Amino acid sequence: MMRGAPATARDALRDRRLQGFVPIEHPLRRVRSVVDGTLGWLRPWLCSGAAPPPRGSLVAEQAVRALVLQLLFAIRRDRQLVEQIWYSMLFRWFVGVRLDEPKWDLEAFAATRQYLLTQDAIREVLVAALTEAHRVGLLTVEGLDARRCELSQYASEVTVGVGQPGVLPARE
Repeated sequence: MMRGAPATARDALRDRRLQGFVPIEHPLRRVRSVVDGTLGWLRPWLCSGAAPPPRGSLVAEQAVRALVLQLLFAIRRDRQLVEQIWYSMLFRWFVGVRLDEPKWDLEAFAATRQYLLTQDAIREVLVAALTEAHRVGLLTVEGLDARRCELSQYASEVTVGVGQPGVLPARE
């Protein structure tokens, strides 16, 4: 079982309670379902060691979800993002952070974030989530274009030698 997933019935109950804070019709539910679907075929890659190893309580899958929120709501600082995740039940639910989890180490999050953004597969997940956010009215066309441009900057940094290009795993 992947770290960060409910290990016991008690943890599952806590997660369901957290889900109760999110209205059924909230648009982030649809965005999360898109993220769940695209991360579903990436889970083997995330668990294989290709993704950075978990540091502290931070799991790569949760970091990807946090990146969706960071891009969607234009949160510029990692510290502000982590604070908002720990204060907002909606953000906790979206990222998959249990109520009793310790706060992420900012250095660990920043390192994981930088690594993930250099991976083509992760950028594809982020674009799919942002596109769905646009469909449900959380993001304007201009906002969507700006976020895509921001993500493409990470791709261009990789091509000029700042990092190694990410390899997109084959869909099963």
